[in-house]
Amino acid sequence: MTADEQSTPRTRDFLANPLTAAFWWGLPLAAGWIADASPIPRPESTSVWAVALAWMGVGCALNAGRHRRLHCFIAAPVLLVGALSVALAAAGLAPFGPHGASYLINGTLALALASFVAEAARGRYRRG
Repeated sequence: MTADEQSTPRTRDFLANPLTAAFWWGLPLAAGWIADASPIPRPESTSVWAVALAWMGVGCALNAGRHRRLHCFIAAPVLLVGALSVALAAAGLAPFGPHGASYLINGTLALALASFVAEAARGRYRRG
């Protein structure tokens, strides 16, 4: 058994390490908020959010698979579906109205954040 396999999930958890947490979740959030505050057109800033949500979804998928973080088992599909929905809205292919992309972005982030509730009830890491 390798040292990596012997380590506890906590020591390998992306969210437990400030650098990896900043890389997978801080950087894309900052990019989305900067895009919102910048003077670039709405479709382009919405596209930045689509990429940011996908980036965070991949980080959660990796964290769930390798480190068994319960929140990430829930948040990964939420973020990836949100990214796809936001990308469709940015491309004008989803009729969500003038504020639809904002609702999708905020709803996706709220659901991903709410997935931490599962950890309070079931524990931080999945077993088995």
